[in-house]
Amino acid sequence: MNFYLNDVEAANMYLKIHDTLGAWHHHCHLFDFPNYRLYVDGELSGEGRIAGESRPLHMNGTIYIGQEQDSFAGGLDRLQSTSAFMAQINMWDSLLSETDIKSVAKCSKNLFGNILSSDTDDVEVINVGEERRPLASLCERGEEFVIVPEKWHLGPTKKFCSVSNSEVFTPAGDLVNEQLFNETRQFLDQCSGKSYRLLRLGATDSVRDGDWRKFKDEAPLSYTAWAPGEPNDGPKSDCIVLKKSLSKWGDVDCKDEYCFSCLKDKDKYLQIRGLCQQKEHHTRFLLDGYVNARPFFRGYYGHSIFMTETGDWLLRDGLGNKTLATMNKRRSLTTEYPLGRRHWKVISPFCKHFIDDVVEISLSSCATDEFTCADGSCVPGSVRCNLLEDCLDSSDEERCDLLEFPEGYHGHRPPPGITFQDPLLVQPTVNIIRFSNVDDISLAIYMEFEISLAWTDRNLKFRNLKTNAENKLSKEEVRKVWIPEVEFLNVNDGRLKVLKKSLFVRAVGEPDPPHFNDVRMDTVFPASSGQMVQRTLYSASFSCNFQLFHYPFDTQTCSVFFELTSATSLVVAFQNASVEYRGRPDLSKYTVGSMTAVIYDNGGQDAVQATFQLERRYSLLVLTIFLPTVLLLGIGYSTLFVKLALLQVILELGLYLEGETAA
Repeated sequence: MNFYLNDVEAANMYLKIHDTLGAWHHHCHLFDFPNYRLYVDGELSGEGRIAGESRPLHMNGTIYIGQEQDSFAGGLDRLQSTSAFMAQINMWDSLLSETDIKSVAKCSKNLFGNILSSDTDDVEVINVGEERRPLASLCERGEEFVIVPEKWHLGPTKKFCSVSNSEVFTPAGDLVNEQLFNETRQFLDQCSGKSYRLLRLGATDSVRDGDWRKFKDEAPLSYTAWAPGEPNDGPKSDCIVLKKSLSKWGDVDCKDEYCFSCLKDKDKYLQIRGLCQQKEHHTRFLLDGYVNARPFFRGYYGHSIFMTETGDWLLRDGLGNKTLATMNKRRSLTTEYPLGRRHWKVISPFCKHFIDDVVEISLSSCATDEFTCADGSCVPGSVRCNLLEDCLDSSDEERCDLLEFPEGYHGHRPPPGITFQDPLLVQPTVNIIRFSNVDDISLAIYMEFEISLAWTDRNLKFRNLKTNAENKLSKEEVRKVWIPEVEFLNVNDGRLKVLKKSLFVRAVGEPDPPHFNDVRMDTVFPASSGQMVQRTLYSASFSCNFQLFHYPFDTQTCSVFFELTSATSLVVAFQNASVEYRGRPDLSKYTVGSMTAVIYDNGGQDAVQATFQLERRYSLLVLTIFLPTVLLLGIGYSTLFVKLALLQVILELGLYLEGETAA
């Protein structure tokens, strides 16, 4: 609520009240300039300071109750009128105490205003009805219900009430039990059969410690109205029904089909999505009374959904006095209710829809951070498009496109940079998987490596991204989106093979809050919160200029050169290039050393030089080549000092050494 006095809004005041429909609330406004306080149902709800001049309210004019006037004598507007019951309107020339406020709110006192009292003064009533009620009725919270004249099994019965943000109704006293019985009289044709049983109740006669219990929370019943001899069918009949001829209960088999009723919980509501409402509380609906002998759904702010005599569901705007849409039927044999996500045919233009358009509209109890399944049930928004079927109808895994393309998106044209004058910045990362072969003779290196290119496409929005995960794009999205292209400059003999390519989105920021008009309540990430990543795995051979002068104590420096071929560096440019290797550092002949990545200009196009060092393992060469050679030379030279008479020994020694060397 906003508070204005003399056309000036009160400063530093935040007033939020619970707008429960169908329940009385006591409001008390205290003016003690410049201080203001609001009490709702006897409790302080908000306070602040009144801005403007300290002037009393002039009592020589006209006060309008239930009509917002934007300015002094601003006229009457039916769209800004109160739709409610109003009673006990009083005005005093002094402040009431908190004790008096609480007493009036609890209906224990009936105080009349000494300036104005709607109970004692003459008030002109225009376009409203009047009735008298006992004072105590303003503080009563009785049970209310809506009968659904459809013969259904227990499962669909409980689901309908649950999706309606309610539960299967069970009377809790003689008065409401008799009221339920009397209200069933209008549905005898639809609900009665050959049996004396008529209406299913939301309880079971399965006794636990002597208590009958409700379905929903298994709480014991505090009230029962069993007919004489009931319950009489043992454990096989656990459900309870209201009889057709008197307001008493009996037990039946839960497998049987019956009509039922749902509790009208005044603290709960449904929400309609798919319209272009300006505020979230304008989307609220509740399951209300009956139109054409069927329950209907009433909106808080003029909309309603009801069934016609021909069985068609209509969405109507009461304030605009026009029918907006009619619900498309999916089945013709059973009555369908407009709960969940349904398709509607537009009858009168609304929002951005025209006549004969088919639009999706949802009616459910799902909160803004939940996903509405097609049947109206709710699951956490975090499970949307997680490759698991969390909805019973699997609708949470439908339409899981990650990209939201704007009108006029061009996949052949690079997206803009931070501003439209700046180039798009692409971050390259070279990840060397393994070195297949280092060929000193051919002066080439054979390797498997992966190149990741990351960029921000400011023309896109993203839906339902998972954090700390690779959100892979579909084939259709890959075909439509812009992707940077690279070309390698030092491939040896054209030996380059693409082993695998993938394109995904990485969540790098927070999503926007779900919009209350979105039918699916998808989580939408702005362009700055999603990063496009292309990852390509290659197998290739690259030329390398080996310097062998210091062999075997040499260190070779080799590079992989690649450049952006999508556009010039004025349009697309590299930034923050890096190279990494996570394999074993010791190869058969070399040890992998330091690595660097440098961005340079290659004739107007950005290129990357990923450089790595290979240090030859000289200790291994010394042990396997140089040391055995020196030993052989030493042994051969030592035979020169053996006498000629011992030549046979020399020959045997030579054979022995040769055999050892061969082994």
